[in-house]
Amino acid sequence: MSHPRGPAAPPAALAPARLRALRMVGFKSFAERTEIEFGAGISAVIGPNGSGKSNLADALRWTLGEQGRSLRIRRAEDVIFAGSERRHAIGMADVTLLLDNADGLLPLDFAEIALGRRLFRSGENDYLVNRQRVRHRDLVELLDAANLAENAFLFIGQGMVDQALSLRPEERRPLFEEVAGVRRHERRRHQAEGQLAEADANLARVRDILAELRPQARRLAQQVEQEEARRSAADELAAALVAAAHVRWHASARTTAEAVERLTRARAAVMAAQDELRETEARAASLGARLDERAAMERDARAALDDVAASLTSARLGQGRAESALESLGRDRARLEAERVQLEARIAESRRVAATPIQAPDAADEAELAEAERALAEAIAELAQLRVAARAVGDREAAIRRAEAARAADIEAARRRAGEARRAVAEQEARVARA
Repeated sequence: MSHPRGPAAPPAALAPARLRALRMVGFKSFAERTEIEFGAGISAVIGPNGSGKSNLADALRWTLGEQGRSLRIRRAEDVIFAGSERRHAIGMADVTLLLDNADGLLPLDFAEIALGRRLFRSGENDYLVNRQRVRHRDLVELLDAANLAENAFLFIGQGMVDQALSLRPEERRPLFEEVAGVRRHERRRHQAEGQLAEADANLARVRDILAELRPQARRLAQQVEQEEARRSAADELAAALVAAAHVRWHASARTTAEAVERLTRARAAVMAAQDELRETEARAASLGARLDERAAMERDARAALDDVAASLTSARLGQGRAESALESLGRDRARLEAERVQLEARIAESRRVAATPIQAPDAADEAELAEAERALAEAIAELAQLRVAARAVGDREAAIRRAEAARAADIEAARRRAGEARRAVAEQEARVARA
């Protein structure tokens, strides 16, 4: 597809053109970035059918806010390059018009103004003035100030001249009004009338709302008066409460000072009590140690008492055995005493016999005498043994009696120590209970 060529440079005497340049990217058949500059005078775009001449006029209309009535499209995204056999489709159409504003035709403080429009396939549509995004309404108001908005003679197509000449006088009137700029004021008048009608409707609605709100306003006025009365009463009450709080604060301050003083004294008393408690605990610990010692001594005394009791029991058993032995020895002594008496009697008889004149010795008598002497010697030896045994038994009885006396004294001393330990324990428990 061939694109139109730019016009030749104009002569220097001609006036500069209002439209300086047209830049397009992705608009209809202009897939690549295309920029066309316009010089002074009349510029002509020449090209064969299908080269995109009409697309240039569509780009101008589209950039100035045309919504699709004369763009030869069914949908808004039809202005975006849809692709070809050699190129892929583009996702955006962007057109920029560079206008000369040296004479201040547009009410902006710029000598050159760039009007742009950008459309994405997602549906986003941006209007740009000097690369700043604006609303469509702002763009229309800006163009309307220069009589460029919805101007029927801004773009004149084929046949429009013949059609204008063939119109009746009453049909030509809108054309003359458009040329004279009356249509712009007419549009503004219609817009103002619409705004007035909307304002009247809003005013009627406001009046209805006021009619509804007047009873509420009276009620609210009464409530305001009541609220003011309440506020005054609240202020008086607040002042009274502040005064009462001031008095209570001073009383509380005095009470707090007294409480602090009492607290100081109480803390001192607590410190003293803590010191006394520590001393008491120390004494209690020492008493506990002494109690432990006394308990150990008591355990030792009880053990000694048990030993003494065991020894006493053993001594009593020994005493019983000794008594039984003494009884046996007494019986033996009595028997031996009887035998001694018999022997003494026999000895006396033998002495008496021996004192008689000796006759011829009789062998039988001699034998009997020898037997009697032998029995006497045995009896004397047995008597000596019995006497030794009796002395040993007496000594043993004396030792047993001494041991019993010593053990009785130990038992009595242990009982006294145990009593003293019990009294000391009771006193210590009483002191601990008092502490």
